[in-house]
Amino acid sequence: MFFAAWSIGCGQVVEEASPQGPSNRYAQQQALRASQEATTPSRSYQWECIPQRYGFTPSPDGVRFPAESESDGGLLLAFRGPGCGPPEQTALALTAAGHLPVHVLAAASLHPTVRDCLTQAGATEEQQRGIDLVDVEVEDVWVRDFGPDIVAGPQGERRFVDMVYFPMAVRQCSTLEVDHLDRVPDDLARRWSVPVDRPALVLSGGNLLTDGAGRCFRARDATNRQNCFAGWCYSEAETDAVIGRSHGCDVVTLESMQGNVIDHIDMWMTVLSPKTVLVGRYDVRDDALNAAILDRNARRLADLGYDVVRIPMPTPYCQDDGSTCMGTPERVRECDGTNTRVWATYLNSIRLGDVLAVPVYRWVPPSQAWRHHGQEREALATYQWALDREFGAGAVKVVPIPSDTLIPCQGSLHCITKTFPKSSQ
Repeated sequence: MFFAAWSIGCGQVVEEASPQGPSNRYAQQQALRASQEATTPSRSYQWECIPQRYGFTPSPDGVRFPAESESDGGLLLAFRGPGCGPPEQTALALTAAGHLPVHVLAAASLHPTVRDCLTQAGATEEQQRGIDLVDVEVEDVWVRDFGPDIVAGPQGERRFVDMVYFPMAVRQCSTLEVDHLDRVPDDLARRWSVPVDRPALVLSGGNLLTDGAGRCFRARDATNRQNCFAGWCYSEAETDAVIGRSHGCDVVTLESMQGNVIDHIDMWMTVLSPKTVLVGRYDVRDDALNAAILDRNARRLADLGYDVVRIPMPTPYCQDDGSTCMGTPERVRECDGTNTRVWATYLNSIRLGDVLAVPVYRWVPPSQAWRHHGQEREALATYQWALDREFGAGAVKVVPIPSDTLIPCQGSLHCITKTFPKSSQ
């Protein structure tokens, strides 16, 4: 569906400003935050100005962050409008319909447009009936980042964990502008009558994975940098402790990939089950630095007792700059130093009941097509092999979804979704 030209992936991009200035959402946010803080030496943030909506609250003891393999309760998508936008969203909605309930967050005025977009994508009447439209206004599609983490409370009840998406600094609280992205967890909680826990923590959802058995995973760099304010300035261990208390898990912090890439763990890792994780693997000829980083992360996970399965990372290619990061086939090129790398990945997948949607890429330079074809075939076969071994032959089927429109914005299927298990209450 639709996303704005300034949107970028599912969150944190390593802060390497281009000569033209910020070119993606995260870089723009960081530039705005720096500008706000430079011009407002005496400042307040949304959690101080509107504590009833953004103020921090403790989580109860005994919460659990369920694994995505348990997430048979529903799928969340976010529709900004006004047009249908990237086809990955409608493809996910139609893939999930019939396998688990689908909930699309969108302003009520856009609900007819959502239905029309689904019909244009080929939705049947039965599929339409399985897709619920929720009157919650959103300003972007990357619900993985700004949406709530959905945990199980001490009695198995559904709870939301609402982390700070973007700190808004103002000189006076009266000048604070409402951000519909940071409001989404609270708005949805009111609709669904779900309690909300708000830890004092800046963290986008794409940088947190769980095995469902008491352990969570994140990448190091960006999250460490983001959590320093007048009210708190955490060490890495303190950041992990806050995450752990709100999500009921011990946190494993892994090395971040390097380069102008989103610092989100879901770009290079997938948790298949409490015992099996999938980690990306670069050919050293393609990216020697990140090949070594991912190898070290894989070894650390293996040392923790996980069965680590490696998935190839696509050979890097680039896209010519344009008015939007959204992919178009005519802008795809080999990298020549004048264009922008596309950080394609097969790891940004999402479990949808008894199917697992895996992003694949077809808009690649013709000179590299043979390599990408081989990497895709290996990735899909390895996914299916690992699923069959874990859950039984054919119990969970791999469904490839072309994701060329979104991936230049540094995000894919996992970044535009949230899934959750059924509540026990």
